[in-house]
Amino acid sequence: MQENREFSKFLDEVVSDFMPEEAHCDIPLYVISGSGDAWFLDPEAHQMVKISRGTEVVPISEDPDTQSRMLVRAPYRFLLIPQREIQEIGWN
Repeated sequence: MQENREFSKFLDEVVSDFMPEEAHCDIPLYVISGSGDAWFLDPEAHQMVKISRGTEVVPISEDPDTQSRMLVRAPYRFLLIPQREIQEIGWN
């Protein structure tokens, strides 16, 4: 039993050495609200992309742009999504 605790403590120390400080803070989960597919602007590719609603996203900007869109990181790309369509799920 003592070996398990020591090993667990060792793993925690090793993992924390490789994780950036920002990773230690708790960030709530966000998703694109609704169901089905939606089209949003990919500002890097300068084109509209289709993405499934319910997809988890990470807000990059805290404030919306002049058109009330938030810059978020979706799987494999950045998107501009209307603020009203981003739903906070909380900590899971």
